[in-house]
Amino acid sequence: MTLIFEILLTVSLAFCCAQLVASWLHRRPSYKGRPATPRAAAASLPPVSILKPLCGLDDGLADNLESFCRLDYPSYELIFCLQDPLDEALPLVRELRTRHPDIDISIIVGDYRGALNPKVANLIPGYRIAQHGLVLVSDANVRVAPGYLREAVSHLDDPRVGLVSHLVRGTGAGSLGAALDNGYLNGFVFGSVSLLDRFGTSCVIGKSMLMRRVDLERIGGFKAVQSFLAEDFMLATLFKQSGLRVVISPMPVDRVCESQSMRGFLRRYIRWNAMRRAVSRPAYALEPLTNPTLLALALIGVAVATGEVTDRTLVLSGSALAAKMALDAGLATLLGATPRIRELPLTAVRDLLLVWAWIAGYLTRGIKWKGATLSIARDTRLVSRDPFQHLEEPATHSEVVAATE
Repeated sequence: MTLIFEILLTVSLAFCCAQLVASWLHRRPSYKGRPATPRAAAASLPPVSILKPLCGLDDGLADNLESFCRLDYPSYELIFCLQDPLDEALPLVRELRTRHPDIDISIIVGDYRGALNPKVANLIPGYRIAQHGLVLVSDANVRVAPGYLREAVSHLDDPRVGLVSHLVRGTGAGSLGAALDNGYLNGFVFGSVSLLDRFGTSCVIGKSMLMRRVDLERIGGFKAVQSFLAEDFMLATLFKQSGLRVVISPMPVDRVCESQSMRGFLRRYIRWNAMRRAVSRPAYALEPLTNPTLLALALIGVAVATGEVTDRTLVLSGSALAAKMALDAGLATLLGATPRIRELPLTAVRDLLLVWAWIAGYLTRGIKWKGATLSIARDTRLVSRDPFQHLEEPATHSEVVAATE
């Protein structure tokens, strides 16, 4: 019996090693023929509309938004999209606009109710006033380097590319939940995105998505994904179906997470697991086999239960636990987020908590948003459980605050 678990554990470690190799390849500037440096001629850089959906005060929000006012790019507009006129982020973005009169900043407070996905409902009013042919969606908790936009746009030099996304690096942890959250992004998520991309499957994480407006309109615009919880996955799918490529840039964007609670960490990944289950049902069932920590502890448990404890069992299990810590640290280092020594033991804690989140992913069948209860169907399509809920768009109550005010 222990032999089966020893084999599974060995395969799991091999998978983690493959993630590490794929991540190293992905981070190389020349991977898949990508240019080592983005083009530098400002005259050839097209203007970009950056849509920032906001809801409340995310960790480090002021600095996150400030980073988009310091982009080394000749022409772009920032459109901050909110749904609530009392949103706590609204005074902050108005102050930001005052501090940067040289940046084309607009604020739109909309009341779009034609979408079941809250992020897309936030985006659509802003998208309507976007002026430029390139559209970038960037989440509120993202912080970027000055060269970010130049690098992203450089991938669209290839007319076969329709969507550009980025690796995501977790930063800023000041709590246990935030450290676990960032560690998962910098380890398993980074490794999995890189490995799947190596085999031709581009996993888009919606923290950063750049596309041509004409291509987006051709696939139906944001309304085509307004009833899906995983709008990033569906956008990538629609672009591929239209014959365009999806690129995952090797340059990471920072997802700032400073004060996440343990409960918040689990809720985030239970929701994420529910989405992954709806998207990749057979593959999702196999995910525990990619968790060496779980298999190492299972091996010890089986050995004790069957009386087959041997030196080989103990050495293999202990080595696997140590190797998983080292592999996760290696992935984080490749991403530019080298963990501190005291954070290494969190690998085992995180891996075991994620087993519960994986199980809960099977049990989670819906979410609640603005008083509505929504079920998650295949491909993360959202279905209202309220037979009296209507999604027709009401008369809008949008307040557009232009940069010239």
